[in-house]
Amino acid sequence: MRFWGVGNESWGCGGNLTPEEYSVEFRKFTAWTPNYGTPLAMIAAGPNGADYNWTHGFFEQMARKSPGMLRSVWGWGLHYYCGRTGKGDSLDYTVQDFYELLERASRIEELITRHWGAMGEIDREHRVKLAIDEWGAWHNDTTAVAPHHLFGSVPTMRDALIAGMTLDTFHRHADKIAMANVAQLVNCIQTLFLADGDKFCVTPTYHVFDMYKDHHKGQAVRSEFAAPRVDFTVDSKGQSVVRLAGSASKNGNVVTLSAVNNSHNETLETSVTLHGASVKSAKATVLAGASMQAHNTFAAPSAVKPVEMAVSVGGGTLRLTMPAASVVKVRVEVG
Repeated sequence: MRFWGVGNESWGCGGNLTPEEYSVEFRKFTAWTPNYGTPLAMIAAGPNGADYNWTHGFFEQMARKSPGMLRSVWGWGLHYYCGRTGKGDSLDYTVQDFYELLERASRIEELITRHWGAMGEIDREHRVKLAIDEWGAWHNDTTAVAPHHLFGSVPTMRDALIAGMTLDTFHRHADKIAMANVAQLVNCIQTLFLADGDKFCVTPTYHVFDMYKDHHKGQAVRSEFAAPRVDFTVDSKGQSVVRLAGSASKNGNVVTLSAVNNSHNETLETSVTLHGASVKSAKATVLAGASMQAHNTFAAPSAVKPVEMAVSVGGGTLRLTMPAASVVKVRVEVG
């Protein structure tokens, strides 16, 4: 067992500690841990969302104790859930609720860059990387498939968009993030599977993970996405959320491009240009539903599932039409 989390959410349920107090606990429990010949990777309990004081305080206290003390820290565990208590269940939501949650999910990019900057003020070489080990949309548990499921809810295409947008954000910051994993797999937050007794189905979030596995072991490729943002209002105040976002990676002669169209009702005519390579072939897959609330159930386990979609190649450019509220993956063989 290589990876060890030292405490969990020590700023709250894991002790209600200050960052300075937690730095003492971290050193106490890692100072003479035997490894039996296996290198151990200690992951410190990082911040809750935008608590930059927690990052500053821990790193400053570790460096104050000894300049080399940060060598004992492998990862910094950032947690961020974009759901809001009291915003309704996972199935019953308005267009405004839809966009508001997507906008909150998109904030993880700022959290990554700002915490990375705070870490770098002390850890100039950036030896410590981010380990984002809890993330996703936390809904009220009013739609749990069984009443005893803790934090259970049924995910929809809205959750699939959040999964795609979050994973693409992680890919774009591959230099900063050494580990990122959804914390729950079955009947819980941002869940991939629903199960009760002998009943079982996969969720739209599962399909996003399955589509995105082509990025595995790839090299991040710089990619730029441009499209008008989606405007919406919250409490009579105008806001907006990114309409098109994604990432790209290269593995051998295959480039994998993934992206989301966050508009709940508008398709998006999209063109993709690859610089420095010629396109030999391309194949596209899309995950979309009949509505933004589309989801899978035990009775209809395949209501939402990926299908192949048309992609044309011409003059070094790929063209495809992304359905409303969809996640798309394009697998490109390059020359």
